[in-house]
Amino acid sequence: MDFDSYVELQKQYSRKISNDYTLPADLRKRFDCGVMTVSGDDRALFLFERREGLTKLYFRLLDTSAELKPHKSMLASFLIYRENRTPEIAANWLLGQGFVKTKTLRRHTAVAITGDLSLDGVERATADETYSMLGRHFNAEEVDLPARDLFDGALCIRSGGGALIGAIYLGQRPALAVSPEARGQGFGRKLYRAYAATKVRDGQKPIFHVWISPHNAASLAMFKSLGFTADTVVSDCYVLLGGKV
Repeated sequence: MDFDSYVELQKQYSRKISNDYTLPADLRKRFDCGVMTVSGDDRALFLFERREGLTKLYFRLLDTSAELKPHKSMLASFLIYRENRTPEIAANWLLGQGFVKTKTLRRHTAVAITGDLSLDGVERATADETYSMLGRHFNAEEVDLPARDLFDGALCIRSGGGALIGAIYLGQRPALAVSPEARGQGFGRKLYRAYAATKVRDGQKPIFHVWISPHNAASLAMFKSLGFTADTVVSDCYVLLGGKV
């Protein structure tokens, strides 16, 4: 199925049973690069995005599709919803397919970042460096990184010996990590302010979002100090354990 056929078919399905709230805007680019594939019939429409270490699932179902069998390529699905409007049908469908809810993240928003927006002291990091750094601190389903074919770039801070001690991915949803031995020294704040500087200089709207676990006290404190406040959007992460691509 080509991209235009997918777009037309999608119009036949409501969003009542779906998790495509987070569908990326540059779908055609993902299709062209081969990191997205689609399958569908008169009951369901599935969109698979290849990531590093997992396949991310988006779907739309008809009301009569609750008995569909799980697809062999389903590895992970991130279901986004607004509080007090939980799409219980979609969540129950995922659980019925064998998915397990692994975590909940709350979105925090800032319309401005406090402090100096500067790129001083940071430099560009390669895709390999970024994946290695973030992979040491997160599971694959926790980091919203694209396939390497669509890697947008990252910023990093290095030690005096040149070793990476912190990195932040520059995509629409950034991922930030600092080595345990380097934490508490302001490197996370420095990296995020540098990330904000790149977005402002690119002419993007100075509105920033981060997703944080309610139990991550250090990150909550850091982003609060940068001017972020919790809003009403939360994300539940569902993973199909033991799945294979």
